[in-house]
Order: sequence, then structure tokens, then C-alpha cells
Amino acid sequence: MRFTVGYALAIACAAMGTPTAVSAVARADSAPSCIESDNDYKLEWQVSWSIYEAEQRNPDDGRAVTEVDLPITIDAPLDKVWSVYSDFRSGLGRHSFLKDIIVHRTCDEDGVQVTDFTALEDIPMGPITFPGHTQARQRLHPDENYYTSDTWDIPNVTTHQVVTFTDNGDGTTTVNEHLKFVADQPLIAFTADNGVAAHLASQEAVKADIENGTL
Repeated sequence: MRFTVGYALAIACAAMGTPTAVSAVARADSAPSCIESDNDYKLEWQVSWSIYEAEQRNPDDGRAVTEVDLPITIDAPLDKVWSVYSDFRSGLGRHSFLKDIIVHRTCDEDGVQVTDFTALEDIPMGPITFPGHTQARQRLHPDENYYTSDTWDIPNVTTHQVVTFTDNGDGTTTVNEHLKFVADQPLIAFTADNGVAAHLASQEAVKADIENGTL
């Protein structure tokens, strides 16, 4: 579940006054092996990610958790499926909420590609739609055929993904998305239900376009 950008920025600006937020911004600009992209959303990502990192270190995090596995088999070899599926831009036009991707930073860390980005989404909430900014970090592990993605949204909703790729030996590849949703108890059912529905729709669209040659 996501709320308006203005609310996100209000919380983010308040967080800028904390040592955690300042150190997160410094880390985001310090790696010489990284390619930085300047854009209007970068500061929002930095301060929002500092909140995410602080939450991960909080031993008293009392939010509710829902985990689910979403496997799908695609009639294409692993290399092809990996190249399409691990490119988050493949979701554009296929993920029901996703409208655009704004990349802030890409690094190569010992063969692991790490990308920080903001996903711009239109979130359905009953009869209305809210513009959402999902802050994300993706880590690609091509040698081990998996990648991870962590996202943070207002109001303190976190999603962890571990996406694995298995060569079935018959020209097909099975992709499994392990999703872990973390949110306050009143929000967890809405968050998980909407998240799963969006991922299932995106999976089916990507599968169809890989198999028909569009991707």
C-alpha cells in the first residue's frame, strides 16, 4: 500500500535530521565504481532508503509478515528468461501499477550488479488511484541464477523478493518469486493481496511475451 508523494517527502525530510539518514546519503555517493544519475527523485530515494535501513536494524519491529511463493514455468531457455526477467523495465506495460522506472545509481560489487531506483506507480484504492513512489534496490547474482529486490513504501511497508531461476533440462525455465510482505497489522492483508495480484499479472504477461517473441 502506498500513499501520496507529499506525505513521503514530509517523513523523509524529517528523517534527514538523523545521523542514520545522513550516513545513508553519504554512502549513496561514495562508491567510485558506481554510475550516478541525477534526477528529481534521487533525494527522495536517499532519505526514504535511510528509513528502510533503520527499520531493518530495529530489533523491536512489530509489523506483521506474510510470505508467499509464486512459481511459473516459461517455455524458453534460462539465459533468455534471466535476461528479460531480471530487467525491471520488462514490467513496464505489464505490471498493473507500474508507470515508469527512475534509476539513481548502478554499481558493480564483485560481480553483483546493484541498482537503486524509484518505481512510479498508480495504486488503486477503491474508486480512486493514488500516485505511489516505491523505493527499491535490486541485486543481481547471475552466476548463481537469482536476484533479490527490496522495496519500501509509505506508510512503512516493506517487500523483500528472492527470485530464482531453474533450468528444467527440456528447454523450459521455472522462475520462483519468494515474496515477503512486512506492514502494520491493519495493512498487511491489503498489502499482500494487492502485491500478489500485481505480481501474478506481471508474471503471466512477461511469460506470454517471452514465449511469443515480443521480449
